[in-house]
Amino acid sequence: MKVNIIGAGVAGLAAGIYLQKNGIQTEIFEQHTVAGGLCAGWRRGDYLINGCMHWLLGSHEGISFNTFWREIIDLDSIEFKYHEERVVFDVPGLQDRYGNTVFHFYNDIDVFEKYLLDIAPEDESSIRLWMNQVRFVGKYLDRLPPVFYDEPWWKGLLHKMQLSSLFPMLFFMLRWRKLTNWQFAERFKNPFLRKAIVLLYEKEMPLTILFFVQSYANEGVAGYPQGGSLPFAQKLTESYLQKGGKLRLGTEVERIEVENGKAKALRLKDGTLEACDYVVSAGDWNWTIFSALGGRYLSKGQEQLRVPKKEQIFYSFCILYLGVDYDMGNLPHFIRYDMGEKFQSPDGTEYERLEVHIYNYDSSMAPSGKSLLAIDFQTREGDYWISLRQNDYEEYKRQKRQFEQKVISLLSRKLGDDFPSHVEMSDMTTPATYYRYTRNYRGSSQGWTPQNNVLLRLPISNRVEGVDNLYLAGHWMEAGGGLPIALKSARDTAWALSKRIKGKFVV
Repeated sequence: MKVNIIGAGVAGLAAGIYLQKNGIQTEIFEQHTVAGGLCAGWRRGDYLINGCMHWLLGSHEGISFNTFWREIIDLDSIEFKYHEERVVFDVPGLQDRYGNTVFHFYNDIDVFEKYLLDIAPEDESSIRLWMNQVRFVGKYLDRLPPVFYDEPWWKGLLHKMQLSSLFPMLFFMLRWRKLTNWQFAERFKNPFLRKAIVLLYEKEMPLTILFFVQSYANEGVAGYPQGGSLPFAQKLTESYLQKGGKLRLGTEVERIEVENGKAKALRLKDGTLEACDYVVSAGDWNWTIFSALGGRYLSKGQEQLRVPKKEQIFYSFCILYLGVDYDMGNLPHFIRYDMGEKFQSPDGTEYERLEVHIYNYDSSMAPSGKSLLAIDFQTREGDYWISLRQNDYEEYKRQKRQFEQKVISLLSRKLGDDFPSHVEMSDMTTPATYYRYTRNYRGSSQGWTPQNNVLLRLPISNRVEGVDNLYLAGHWMEAGGGLPIALKSARDTAWALSKRIKGKFVV
């Protein structure tokens, strides 16, 4: 019995690990020359670039995802960093009661509450309401999502009955599900704080996401793994190989061959057929459904997702990485600088702030006495970059260089006129980069966006209607995406497949 898995990203590797643990032989086919998918990192000279994770949900006990990660890798072998502040940023045109123009977004809720009450005492009731919602979420993190095991029916029934303790969380979600941070800001009287709440994220954000993210940080369950994304992906890969899995890198799948309602083989780009008994596609959902399967197997509502609206897809990024020849350890690790003017990227997206990550907390990123910076630009214009690279590569490179020079010039306003002379390494990724190496639709960073409804449900599941032995996994399975969804979906799919093949699922 053999399972062919498409994609060696986090979902593909996790599914492979679970299936190998259940005695099911798997082989993963990955188009890139390294495993990890979007969980990527690479070297440029003496610098290690972190292409994905700023924090890992489940880094410590107190949340279900810690249990899931421990089922597939040695989490204790990873050192995690927990920041005191999430971000600091300018609040343009306004000051707090002490004359400060910079807002501090602390991770510890008690510290953050004290800070907010100090700068905006007139908003005490709204501040306490806010902080109490974050504390409320923290009470339920160890059961979200619920952790189930393959166990006797009576134990399973008992565990499901215990889910009744989550009813207050359901009412919480219904209460706040349609509000955003922009709307919530209208509750506040203090102009500085009201504007700061609007600026907490680069875009308008569902309020429940804010509450959950703050709770993760406050409870200490979302730390940054030292070394970033690359060594984390390597640990997943090593775990998979140690359990007997086979990994084919640089091997692109072109099509899933289906006969009589069953996936019989994977057709590779070179024409080779790789036969199997089951297939798990942990690749891009749009590619799987509309390319690998030719759009022939659609469930109700899926046709409308063939060419989704821009706002339905999580933004991609243009990210400029800079290696600087001096130590920037005196600065906060995450800063949003207001530039006092609008500026455009080549794809036409307008910005007013520079979102700057300084990896001064991870010595593996830069040589001693030097610093790595990452300046992020969210964009929904993935098609622009992908098309430009495919049709005019020289123009693509020229526009990247031009934007890079613009950003460095803007940074010099904040970091000093001589800043450009200290830049000794630069590397810019675009949505075309993410698409090229992962085939994620439009270069999306996290699949579907929940938009303004975090309870949004999509016409998607881990099965494909009309293909009996084909299963899906990955961050496209649920709105919100990211590593947690990739991991959870891989576990769910491996469970279903293991029960079908072996009659049981062990972790």
